[in-house]
Amino acid sequence: MTKLFATLRQVALVVGIFFWLGSAAGAHSGITDGYGCHRGADKVSYHCHQGQFAGRTFKSKEEFLRQLRGGKSEQLSPKNNPPPAQKKIDE
Repeated sequence: MTKLFATLRQVALVVGIFFWLGSAAGAHSGITDGYGCHRGADKVSYHCHQGQFAGRTFKSKEEFLRQLRGGKSEQLSPKNNPPPAQKKIDE
């Protein structure tokens, strides 16, 4: 009976670990925009996982864009939507 109890305890532990890992993974959608950022669960705040602002949280996406354009950023548009190339004018 002791061996059965030990086996059941191990199975319960493994199942518990799977549920714990599943809840941790489900806590964040992971979908980011071209800047490597997305809105928080409150649908207002905005935080970044990639790029020059990785790890930072902003009050809103608009606040993020103000910081992006106000700073010395080379990337003013998302990676998947680069600014149009400027045409050279021949004189």
